[in-house]
Amino acid sequence: MKKGVAWLIAAGMVTAFLVTGIAAPAVAKVNLKQSPRQIRVDTGSGLVTIHKRPFRLSVASPSGHRLLTSSAGGAASRLGFTVGPESDLDPPLLEAEGTGEVPIPPGAGRYSATRVISARSRGGGVVISLATDDPSGRTMRLRVGLGESRSIRLTPSVSPGASVRAISTSFKSPSREAFHGFGARREGTDLRGSDIKSWVLDYRFPDASTGYYAPVPGFISSRRYGVLLSGDRISRWKMGVGDRKDWQVMKAGRSMTLQVFPGRARRAMFLMSSITGRHRVPPAWSTGPMLSRTIGILTDGGGKYQARVEADVDRILKRDVPVSSYAFEGWAAMPRELVTGIIRRLRSRGIRSVLYLRSFVSNDIAGTESPGAFDEAIARGYVAKTATGEPYLLPSPFPGGTAAVIDFTDPGARKWWSGRVRELLNTGARGFMNDFGEQVLPDMHFADGSRGSTMHNRYPILQAKVTRIAVHKWQRKHRREGVFFFQRAGFADPIGSAAYENAQFPGDETVDWDRETGLPSIVPDMLNRAILGAPGFTTDIGGYAQFTTENPILPPTSAELFTRWSQAAVFTPFFRVHNSGLDGARMPWDFDAGTLANWKQMARLHNRARPLTRRLWRKFLKTGVPMTRPLWMVDPAGARGPRGDDEWLLGKNLLVAPVMDEGATSRPVRLPPGCWKRSGVGQRRKGARTIVVAAPITELPWFTRCGTDPL
Repeated sequence: MKKGVAWLIAAGMVTAFLVTGIAAPAVAKVNLKQSPRQIRVDTGSGLVTIHKRPFRLSVASPSGHRLLTSSAGGAASRLGFTVGPESDLDPPLLEAEGTGEVPIPPGAGRYSATRVISARSRGGGVVISLATDDPSGRTMRLRVGLGESRSIRLTPSVSPGASVRAISTSFKSPSREAFHGFGARREGTDLRGSDIKSWVLDYRFPDASTGYYAPVPGFISSRRYGVLLSGDRISRWKMGVGDRKDWQVMKAGRSMTLQVFPGRARRAMFLMSSITGRHRVPPAWSTGPMLSRTIGILTDGGGKYQARVEADVDRILKRDVPVSSYAFEGWAAMPRELVTGIIRRLRSRGIRSVLYLRSFVSNDIAGTESPGAFDEAIARGYVAKTATGEPYLLPSPFPGGTAAVIDFTDPGARKWWSGRVRELLNTGARGFMNDFGEQVLPDMHFADGSRGSTMHNRYPILQAKVTRIAVHKWQRKHRREGVFFFQRAGFADPIGSAAYENAQFPGDETVDWDRETGLPSIVPDMLNRAILGAPGFTTDIGGYAQFTTENPILPPTSAELFTRWSQAAVFTPFFRVHNSGLDGARMPWDFDAGTLANWKQMARLHNRARPLTRRLWRKFLKTGVPMTRPLWMVDPAGARGPRGDDEWLLGKNLLVAPVMDEGATSRPVRLPPGCWKRSGVGQRRKGARTIVVAAPITELPWFTRCGTDPL
């Protein structure tokens, strides 16, 4: 047993407390029936039919509704595998990295299953041997059985596995089939036409438009089923790309496990998040308005940051600013007496403090590292290594330093990290950002024997789990204290980081109106996460990243952008100001009086919505149906238009339609079926249609279902 697996099992004494929404594996016997032409496997959750020659597979629900049918065609479109290099699965790399020349073995190419050799019941499932068109004689084996949460489990593998780089399969897809989910995706709430690599990415590959920080290898189909891929290896999904009438998945390695969940969307959400885990309800204070003093790389040197923190605190305590918490990321480099004094002052007024940790150590200029932490971690070997056992050093994402990734598979490193969490909470702070988690490179080596190629996606899950264990240990001695932490990076394998976090933030949105990376991108990002177990979403009001490929330094957040972003955050679970990475935070009072007044108005409206959000969150833990819901859940026809990606529902009776275009003073709104009133008052409006509403800079368009009072 690998050491990394052993410590996870050893940590099982707290698993019941730590993990939310995890289902026990199903145990059942499947039934096998054969005829000369086909094999029928009844799993109890659905029927798998396999045509023997040529090989073809289909999956149906218990009622007989056809869900999946194998694609016809060559190796690229059926159940098959790749021998030798597979460019479709090359992980994105920085310019300075390189994998070198990859030797191409004899017989390299793509091959597929052609016919059934045999089928037999075995170990509670059915094992089917398949011949292939590989001239070297490789065969495939397909295991069919009952998976977790009563899913239909399909596990194909290749034998012998030497030189097999990838395994793939594909299924026919009608042109109107929609695909939802995949975690943190910003293209839209229907990902048909998308080419997706399930690989944790940050903005360095090569810019903010390619940063997908928390992928989930799975989706929910409009055809009443869901799919979840197990494992942490890189995978690629082509969802009806171009003129293709199928969806395809390819995964690194010689085997894969697909779990298919028959049923409507709500059932799939429940079953799938029962496996991946669900965001726990955070302490009440954390869902109130939060102001964050991030460190401005260009502006906060030479003691300026500390002065700005102290000025923020004075302003918060002296003025009528409706905040529940204040975050200051540079706490670790500040005098400890000053940090604890600030926290005590804020706590005396009922305001909690939120601090900062990150998953690597560095001697950079960011100002978020405790003095000596980098040298200590390197000296004690608490970081990922090279092939020769030396610390694997890489350029820090921040200027002026070298970084090393903390090795969460190393017992000493875990104990050290737990001490850092304890130190943070002992200051009196009750929350923290658990940042980064995307820096694992393919050729890194870890203490449990893992290589970076397999650790990369797994890393943020370990980061979240180790952190949750540390928080739990601290809370056992401080039972009345609720602790909140949120991450940037995440994954699901199948238990994911969502099982341990309170929330995720979308990872450095650009300070602009760009649909791929700026304000409009937060809506599909939030909704795609929410339906697969991670609805605890906290955007950076005002944006964060001031750098893109086209424009290395964007202007700071404008008053209009800040106001529209504040409005967009009102009916999300959190309301957090956090901007910007180069010029530092722009607080509500850094703009004109009108902007400050608008922000206060939105903060009060967010506070009105908090009881509703928290009630819905508690229901989500039981049902898997998130608080923030995409339009397609109630209005599939309307969601096919452009409004499906910039509106959402909070529960079933409140519709939100923020302004996402610069300079706009009105916007189209798609009203779902039923009767609706703007802001809960005024004229009754018939749904199942699109209307145009006025939206001056002081107004957020939102609607309630007639006869309800959700707030």
